[in-house]
Order: sequence, then structure tokens, then C-alpha cells
Amino acid sequence: MKVIYKFIIISILLLKLVNSKPILKFNDNNQFKIVQFTDLHYGSDPESDLDSVYSQITILDFEKPDLVVFSGDMISGYLDPFEDNDKNYWKYWDLFTEPLIERNIPWAITFGNHDGEGALSTNEILKLDQTFNLSLSQSNSVEMHGIANYVLKISSSNSSKEEPASLIYIFDSSTKGCSKLDWGCVHQDQVDWFKNTSKSFNKTDSIAFVHIPPIEIIDLWNKYPVHGNFSETPCCFDNEFGNFVPSLVESGDVHGLYFGHDHENDFHGDYKGIDLGYGRKSGEGSYSSKKPLGARVFQLTESPFTLSTWIREINGKIVSQDVHVQSETDQQPLQCKKKDKYSKRQLLIYKVVGSFSIFLAVVIVGLVGFFGYKFYKKYEFKKQYQELKKFSNCIL
Repeated sequence: MKVIYKFIIISILLLKLVNSKPILKFNDNNQFKIVQFTDLHYGSDPESDLDSVYSQITILDFEKPDLVVFSGDMISGYLDPFEDNDKNYWKYWDLFTEPLIERNIPWAITFGNHDGEGALSTNEILKLDQTFNLSLSQSNSVEMHGIANYVLKISSSNSSKEEPASLIYIFDSSTKGCSKLDWGCVHQDQVDWFKNTSKSFNKTDSIAFVHIPPIEIIDLWNKYPVHGNFSETPCCFDNEFGNFVPSLVESGDVHGLYFGHDHENDFHGDYKGIDLGYGRKSGEGSYSSKKPLGARVFQLTESPFTLSTWIREINGKIVSQDVHVQSETDQQPLQCKKKDKYSKRQLLIYKVVGSFSIFLAVVIVGLVGFFGYKFYKKYEFKKQYQELKKFSNCIL
């Protein structure tokens, strides 16, 4: 009887938890606002973390969004705080979600290449995030690459409409098996999931987020007008393992795809009907963007659907991004940068392996020298003995 009673109580609590999740909805002005925080990289040092919190607070108070999307690398999982201490994950999750909780702003996450490099896997981190009532993050609905591929529905301002007025697609690029482009990528099974989901929603107007930029961001710079500057060679992914951006273009319902990862880039532009663009690095941790901390903001209008975007900086200013028109003088090679930045753990492994290799080489050289010298002395002694014996025979 007690077991049944406990089961009923747990079921009620779970049902309450599900029902307490926020519902995304266009406001009475038919608008919905999203703030994208990307590459926060919490865990570097206390001073940097405080700067990151201040950045979030300032931007949230200026923009007052309906939703925040954390588009990867919320933490630097390769650093010491995350190496073997599960409690630090809770500490930093509390730290960077507190500004949202205080303002009752829901959020959703996708993973970057550094979030799962510590003691907890991305699957475990996702479960941690889902314990917060304001988290709308979800796990895969079907089996595919990545952990957090999902879609969020934005309801119409007209409560009589049951179908969602707009959608937000979240793609998980923290995947393996991406050849030498081991930052991560979007695989074909994730693309197939999108196609099926898009079809099931009758190709409802939508936008999308992912952490790793697609290679088309370089093609955008080379061929089309963009707002902003090309400051860093993209550590992107190509279409070898999935026909990602071409599928979004063909589908026609995704009006914008946004990402982070390359801290110094924040340009965007229309690529075959889709606004492709970087967010602005939002946190002080890891390498600098050489620009003020900030966030990309999105204003969705319900009917007819429109999408506008801008960057808000920590100083409160809205960035006026210059228009770059393509030219032959600043064309960029259509190839993604290969990985040349390594985590602290990887560097430690390389250092240990390198030191051991040097030690082993020294030992081998020492042994060769030692036994070589002994052989040489023995040979010299034998040679001198033979000469002395020959000389003795001559005397006799």
C-alpha cells in the first residue's frame, strides 16, 4: 500500500513539474523576443565569471526577452573546476541561470564542444539543466547523433489557435565522427529529423540555433552582403556528414540559423533566403572576442512572420554593424579551420607522453652507450691481448 501511495505522490509531483513549465507565446503586439547568450565559458576564474554575470544582467534588463537561448559552451569543461567535482556543475549552473530565474525568463540550451569535456557528459548536464522549472531544454525524441536536438513551439497571440505560430529548432553539434573537423557537426540523421519534424508542422515559420557554424558562413562572406566583420577563420563543419544548410534552404520554413564558437566573429547576412549569423560572445572566459561582451537579440513578429536581429553590448549600446559588400580582394578559402586549440587535459596528456618519450629515448641512448662502451673496452682488451701474445711468441 505504501508503495502505491508513493507512486501516486511521485506521479503527481512529476505531472506538476511538467505543467509548471512555461508556455512560449507571442504577446498582444504579435511579437516574441529571444536573447542568444553564447560562449559564456564559466569556470575560468572568479573575476571573469563576475564579468559574465554582469553582462547577462545588463542585457536582460535592457531587452526583457521572452526566452534566452544558450547556444553552447556555457562552461569550460576542460578546466580544473569540472575535472572531478560534480558539485561545481551545480554551482556554475546556479550562477549563470540566476539572472534569468530572478526575472522569470525561461531558457533552452544546446551544447558546444567544451561543455562535456569534464566529469559530466552532455547527457548528464542536460538532466541537470532540466531540473530547473524555467528550463525548456529537451533530449532527442528519436535516436540520432547528439543529445539535445529538439523543437520549441511558440503559441499564437490568438488563444483560439491551437497550432503553433512559430517554431525554434535546436541542433546539437557536440557530436563525434566529424573527420578532422573535430569541433563537432550536424549529421544526416539530425537533418532527417528536421525534415520530418518540419513536415509534421506543415513547415511553420521558424528560426534555429546550433553551436558550431556551418561552412556556408564562408560562402556567405564571399558572395553576399553581410553586416559585420570577418575577424577569425571559422572553425566550422562541412557537408560531408550531413546536408544541413542546403536542407534548411530547400525546406523554406527556417528564416534564420544562428551559432557561436568563433569568438571574434559576429557577422550575419542573407544566404539564399536564410539569415545566417554569429551571436556575440557573451562571457569573459576563454579567448577574447576583442569586442565588448554582448548578445544577439531577435524580434519575431507573428503575422505576417518577420525576423529582425541586432547586437546589444554590455555597455547598453546597440551595435551598428557596417555592411560588407563582397569583393575579389578579401575572398576567404572555402574550408574550415582544422583543430589547433587543445584543452588543458589534452595538453597535459601530450606533455606527459612527450616527457615519457624523451625519458625513454634518453634511457635507450644511455643503455646503447653503456653496452657499446663495454663492448668496445672488451674488444680493445682482446685486441691488445692478441697483440701481446703474438709479441711473446716472437720473443720465444
